[in-house]
Amino acid sequence: MSNIVVLGAGMVGSTMAIDMAKKHNVTITDFSETALEKAIKKCDKLIPVVLDVTNTSELKKTIKPFDLVICAVPGFLGFETLKAIIEAKKNVIDISFFPEDSSELNSLAQQKNVTAIVDCGVAPGMGNIILG
Repeated sequence: MSNIVVLGAGMVGSTMAIDMAKKHNVTITDFSETALEKAIKKCDKLIPVVLDVTNTSELKKTIKPFDLVICAVPGFLGFETLKAIIEAKKNVIDISFFPEDSSELNSLAQQKNVTAIVDCGVAPGMGNIILG
């Protein structure tokens, strides 16, 4: 059983957290207490934490004890959040579709010995992986 943190308690993030909670210990974070409350109503196994991912020092401190980070933040927050996760030396699956080029973070991920699976959302993302 792994310890997983999901960043983002929106429709997709909360769904992933609920699914992962079937076999893992899952903490779900969001800036919105309302979003966290909705997720907890659907699955009382989730551990809610209020977190502003734009506060990178707080983000890095929060994700430190986890085995895996799943990033499901809005696209406008995606690139910088992913960068902070990699800087914190955490393996990450990112479903946030953002306009920046995620390959710019490749050398940082290699330097930190981190696996970052990016653009793994529903569309585009998972469909591309399946077709590939």
